[in-house]
Amino acid sequence: MMPRLRVLQIVSSSATSGAEHHCLVLARRLAARGHSVEVVCPPIDWMQESLAEANIPCHPMDMREGGGRTAIGKVSSIVRRGGFSLIHSHLSRATYLGAIASAFHRVPLVSTVHVETREPIYRFITWGSNRIIAVSNYIHGVLKGRGVRSDAIDVVYNGTDFADRNQGDSTAVHREFGIPEGRRLVGLVGRIAPEKGHHIALEAFANLAQEHTDTQLMFVGRAEGDFPGQLREEVTKLGLADRVTFTGDRSDVARLFDAMEFSILPTVMESFGLAVIECMARGRPVVASKVGALGELIEHGENGLLVEQTSEAFAHAMRQLLADPVLVDRMGRLARIRIQERFTVAQMVERIEAVYYRAARLG
Repeated sequence: MMPRLRVLQIVSSSATSGAEHHCLVLARRLAARGHSVEVVCPPIDWMQESLAEANIPCHPMDMREGGGRTAIGKVSSIVRRGGFSLIHSHLSRATYLGAIASAFHRVPLVSTVHVETREPIYRFITWGSNRIIAVSNYIHGVLKGRGVRSDAIDVVYNGTDFADRNQGDSTAVHREFGIPEGRRLVGLVGRIAPEKGHHIALEAFANLAQEHTDTQLMFVGRAEGDFPGQLREEVTKLGLADRVTFTGDRSDVARLFDAMEFSILPTVMESFGLAVIECMARGRPVVASKVGALGELIEHGENGLLVEQTSEAFAHAMRQLLADPVLVDRMGRLARIRIQERFTVAQMVERIEAVYYRAARLG
């Protein structure tokens, strides 16, 4: 039996995106497997409260204070006192902090790269037994192309537990948002930002709205900057105000997926695609841009569709699925099977644990 580890996770973003939730889920699962886990994170209420509920020690701090020098001292002090087996950083600022503490206290460092990055730090942390986790083969290729040693990189896909959740009530979703009961929902899940392709989704939907009058487009995700307001204005100009629903940020995304026919993701780039595997885990196919790591998740024509990032291509694919419920059902079943075979949280945690033992020279 492998020894239990003491792990310090550091995450530097204060958003509510994939990396922050990944850190939280990982901390909980590692603790459940008997490891001792502590987390350094920005002072954000939702994460501190979630960690407290799981009895996981949390060290909130402003990682930009004093140009980062204050955080360096604080993290170093935590590592010095903690007797940790390793440090696991998420995102670049956390990796700079973790790398300094790792070098000073001779504690192995594991760093997960969640997004495409040009930060030079990743080229310089692969000394000793330190490891880098790439969330997809696409990110592995990006890192290798920017000078990171390939043999220091492990690919570990993100996982989801959405396949294990109870089935939601689609009628209740329609009722909650005032959507006529007979409407078929097509959703885009992700923060409302230009790079996620909401404008392409809206143009595609406008192209088919008249021929498919029983459809409703649903945008699920938090708003960022001026873009959401501009998008709402465009919805009104197109005369689709009663056909497009904005839900805002939600904690019940699995329930919303259950109410959808399928989801779409006309994104400019995707380093992994957590919303994609979450949708597939609920037995729903995804129409996505043929970019980044999405081809590692979706098998075109089998459990979803991969298309060019144009409104015409998305409209064509959406028409194909809206016209063929049998195809949607078949793709959805195969999508769920793929997630259960390759993209569960349990599989992710076991693979990360194996990287830990390698970094700690215990495996």
